[in-house]
Amino acid sequence: MPVNTFITPNWVSTDVAMFWDNNIKLLRLADMTYGSEWKNKPDGAQIGFTVQQRIPQRFRVKRGQALQQQPILNQTVPISLTDQLQVSMGWSSADSAVTVEEVQSRYDKPAGAALANECDSFFGQQIYKSIYFSIGAPGVAITDNESWTDGVAILRAFGVPDELLAVTDAKQQSKLVSSNLALFNPGSQISSIFKKGLFGMGALGVDEWAWDSNMPVHTTGSFTASTPAVAGASQTGSTLAIDGLGTYAFKEGDVFTIDAVYGVNPISYVNTTILQQFVVTADVSGTSTATLSISPSIIADTNSQLQTVNALPANDAAITFVGATGTVGATMTATASKQNIIANPAAFAWVSADLPVNLAGAVAGRTPGAKTDKVSIRYVDQYNIQTDQMPRRMDCLVGAAPVLPYFALRAWS
Repeated sequence: MPVNTFITPNWVSTDVAMFWDNNIKLLRLADMTYGSEWKNKPDGAQIGFTVQQRIPQRFRVKRGQALQQQPILNQTVPISLTDQLQVSMGWSSADSAVTVEEVQSRYDKPAGAALANECDSFFGQQIYKSIYFSIGAPGVAITDNESWTDGVAILRAFGVPDELLAVTDAKQQSKLVSSNLALFNPGSQISSIFKKGLFGMGALGVDEWAWDSNMPVHTTGSFTASTPAVAGASQTGSTLAIDGLGTYAFKEGDVFTIDAVYGVNPISYVNTTILQQFVVTADVSGTSTATLSISPSIIADTNSQLQTVNALPANDAAITFVGATGTVGATMTATASKQNIIANPAAFAWVSADLPVNLAGAVAGRTPGAKTDKVSIRYVDQYNIQTDQMPRRMDCLVGAAPVLPYFALRAWS
């Protein structure tokens, strides 16, 4: 006589987590070792939804025998649990006796894939606007290899470690592969390339390429005929006053450069001779003049451990926005563009906290080994005696944050 396969909360949540892991793509770009405060807290302790994570210390090398002590700068970034994602369903008590294969195909696999896609989409939306390095032009897919290798060169110039991963949207993947069939499809790698959305390894200076249909879309800001320029010399910090504008509406995530303001390597502090790109960090609209909130901060102090640029912007220095027609008498039209991303995994953090399983009147379980898993998924069911139905839900409490945004680059398409 066949033996029933019993569906337990831990079994289902583990199965869903497996399918989740098999479907994530963009999340490959994240460091998932953060968030231990939520997983390793003492029993009964509550630490809130936000923790502060330290980022690596920066030092300047000094010359000479005399001691030249420099301060320890314990910089931190906030990482928050912001979203509870769920997949809910229900079935009757009679359906509970279905076979393992049916449960996997009918419930677990679709639930895991749905959660993975939502997590990928959520992650992309949370992090892309913090990335200030970029290549390409809004609304135009990149078709030449040099643009990609130039992007990798930017990351190398700013001291980003060797491991680089890239995730593109499907259209950009098509452009890449069609012009580089041999490069992106070597026979020795075919078995690996077609797993988990991979389509290339070790190409164009990037260790691993993957495609994802959930890449974020950025719609640029806009302005009428303008000659954007710096309004006032020697501005520093995370805001920049500009003028020469017509009617404008800048969007968080817009990128621009300032004439003669070059980025410095954050380790050696050598001038990279690459114009520093800045990203707008808050929407702003108006006419004629604007004060932009920006990242990174403009710091030109050659004694500072946080120096970002070689020089402060000059008054009337020309400003060029990505997506604008130029710098003099230019316009910019709001343009939607998929955001492809190349990054070292240290650029971003992904966190997931264990939701409680001691729930009155319900049977609940959680992914075993959740202290080390990439996501903690809780499964809960509860019997309704009135309808003989058993509503079920699978939840994960997650968050994402940029940690070292200069470890990443956006490719417009």
